[in-house]
Amino acid sequence: MSADAKKIASPLDRYKAAFDARWQGDDELTALRRAALDQFLSTGFPTQRDEAWKYTNLRRLETRSFTPADASALDAHQPDWLTTSGTRIVLVNGHWLPALSSQTAQPPGVTVLTLKQWLQHEPAEVATYFKEHDQLGGNALEQLNLAFFEDGVVVNLADNVVVDAPIYIVHQSTSAAAGRMSHPRIMIRAGRNSRATIIEHYLGANEAEYFTNSVTRFDIAAAGAITHYRGQQEAPRAFHIGHIQTKLAKDARYSIHDVQLGASLGRTGVTALLEGSGAHAALFGLFAPMGNQHLDVHTRLDHIAPHTTSEEDYRGIAGGRGRGVFNGKIIVRPDAQKIDSRQSSRNLLLSATAEIDTKPELEIYANDVKCSHGATTGQLDATALFYLRSRGLSESDARAALIRAFAESILSTIDLEPVRTALEKQIDIRFELANEAKA
Repeated sequence: MSADAKKIASPLDRYKAAFDARWQGDDELTALRRAALDQFLSTGFPTQRDEAWKYTNLRRLETRSFTPADASALDAHQPDWLTTSGTRIVLVNGHWLPALSSQTAQPPGVTVLTLKQWLQHEPAEVATYFKEHDQLGGNALEQLNLAFFEDGVVVNLADNVVVDAPIYIVHQSTSAAAGRMSHPRIMIRAGRNSRATIIEHYLGANEAEYFTNSVTRFDIAAAGAITHYRGQQEAPRAFHIGHIQTKLAKDARYSIHDVQLGASLGRTGVTALLEGSGAHAALFGLFAPMGNQHLDVHTRLDHIAPHTTSEEDYRGIAGGRGRGVFNGKIIVRPDAQKIDSRQSSRNLLLSATAEIDTKPELEIYANDVKCSHGATTGQLDATALFYLRSRGLSESDARAALIRAFAESILSTIDLEPVRTALEKQIDIRFELANEAKA
């Protein structure tokens, strides 16, 4: 093997060594893990030659040497956590921390447990689930998650169950996560005519460089409805890759409100498969790369059944040397007649060195459909800025007001008040600080 080949192979060899040190045996689940690892090793990290990764270079991530994170303690509730009623599950460095998770009784028809608990009590059922849903499917990083996952959250909703209070899942990374990786799995299975709200919140310690590679899967049965809030506030040096996969049956509903503010390099991929007639998916998102951040959003709305609908609105705000990416794809299958799908991507550049690449895509194989998409990228409106300054606002306050108004179209879609208030506060702090730095 040449020296160059060894240099390329060595990062992948480290993952194989970490796997061999973590898992032994020949049980069915370990075999599935090993098959997933083999697929990851055979393809490696995506490169910019892959169309889906054209604007996102993972070389920095690939060259790092991360080992699996171990369970870690946390002394107390963190100030950035949301104050909500209902069930709270806390994962610290990818592992469940019962001391800070809620101990409230679960409503009838609702089961919330950690993935580690499920693994301990029903390992054969876990193996069957992954064999049916994940074996050698998905991209290389999803396979890396399948190879290394250790904990997560499993939520089962029986038919006709309505969960009034949100289920809040905290992903907290601490300074002990430095040099480590975690691969949490979140699985939500919603029965017929069930309703629930899921909050995922990713946070990290400022000094830590670590790697979070998460997979969240929703299986929503007929007439079920899930509202999903996802906030990404990882540490400034962290790497964050998130995969959200949703399957919708007849008349099912799914909405995601996705806000990316953290990480040095972050990417969220959202895929919704509308498999039953009458299904509806709504995707709302905001990403705000500042400084040297790189934040990437890839979405895929796949209309498989007729009479399905979807709407999508993502907004990006980039300042400093920040770079953002939005790639939204709508697919309409040949039998998916009478569908209605709308997509919008609007982006705001706050400096001459900021950049946002936006790529809306339509693939339509049916002839009786309504589909539209649009993308804009621009700067703050000089006329609006002048008007606000003429009313007595300083330049920094005027800029902050216009940025907040731009972001508010996404934040206003968040009905859950604690989530909306917390994110509005983070946006205000972020861009007030940016204006101070500019001044």
